[in-house]
Amino acid sequence: MTNERNGRYRVVHVGTGLTGREALRAIIEDPALDLVGVKVSTQEKVGVDAGQLYGGAHTGVAATDDVAAVLALKPDCVAYCATAVRREEEAIADIAGYLEAGINVVTISTIPMVYPAAAPVEWREALERAAVKGNSTFYATGSEPGFISLNIPTALLAGAGRVDSYRMDEYALDLDKTYPIWDVLHESMGFGKPDGHVPVRIASGKVDEDWGTVVRYLADILGFELDGIELDWETPLAPTDLPTAIGVIPQGTICAHRWQLAGIVGGQPAVAVQYFATVSATPWPKRWPKPAREGEGGMVFRVNGSPSMSLELHLDQSATDRVNPGVSATAMAAVNAIPTVVEASPGVIASPLAGPSVVTRRSGG
Repeated sequence: MTNERNGRYRVVHVGTGLTGREALRAIIEDPALDLVGVKVSTQEKVGVDAGQLYGGAHTGVAATDDVAAVLALKPDCVAYCATAVRREEEAIADIAGYLEAGINVVTISTIPMVYPAAAPVEWREALERAAVKGNSTFYATGSEPGFISLNIPTALLAGAGRVDSYRMDEYALDLDKTYPIWDVLHESMGFGKPDGHVPVRIASGKVDEDWGTVVRYLADILGFELDGIELDWETPLAPTDLPTAIGVIPQGTICAHRWQLAGIVGGQPAVAVQYFATVSATPWPKRWPKPAREGEGGMVFRVNGSPSMSLELHLDQSATDRVNPGVSATAMAAVNAIPTVVEASPGVIASPLAGPSVVTRRSGG
């Protein structure tokens, strides 16, 4: 139900980290949305105006850490952008609380739920129960995994005939410049760690859990009966000290990594996601396929069949701000979906939303 006074959707925003701030900005600037509250988790942000939290103009909406105060606002939707890293169960419980209270939820935080059929059963069942109790709707999205790895190949496959295999290659280059977060680059991805170190995102099963949803989704829509899903990975070492934006990556430590998660049919990869990550000055291994643009990140979608297809995607820096385009796209995937989610039937939305109903509302038209 939309606000009867002005026809706009009343939204409470949760989470003001790197991506959350961009989602907050987008909500404030969206002509179809009305920001009515901001939920934060740190005491120093309590009482701070929403505009100040992302560096914008004063809005008159002050942040709170009181869940009861948020529920009392009775918003149409909560945009849940709080991190779920190492607090997955807490995030699911948070979201379930909003759903039980009759509030619709759009989130970028619970990544496996971008395709609920492949998400942890306990997550899906908890959110389904909450949505039934509150007669509310839940939707998880993002960029990658999200609309990039789910919606774009679906559109491409609309013109496909026989498909023998599908693969998306993602190139995340010079991450020290585009995503300079030490905890992610050093701890999760392993840059600067010694030879033999297993990156946390590999060791913890995060790659399998998050991108397994993509493999399962594409396999399901293509009708592949997978024999299993396999992960292979490698971590090249710096041949010399590499100066980067997060400090020097010492010689002999990890300066890049590659992994591929593949759905196997008859011993061969039928549906796969392959990911390449580097820091500045990393020499490109000759055995790796090169990105479409030399030295630049992006994605390449590859369909092998009749006809075979390939499609390049690049998220380029805005001419008007310095926000990481990948961060911005992730935020916008959630914000753009809010009206459609509010108007959707109650429950957990089972597949990615797409089409002309889910687009930006901030264009000149």
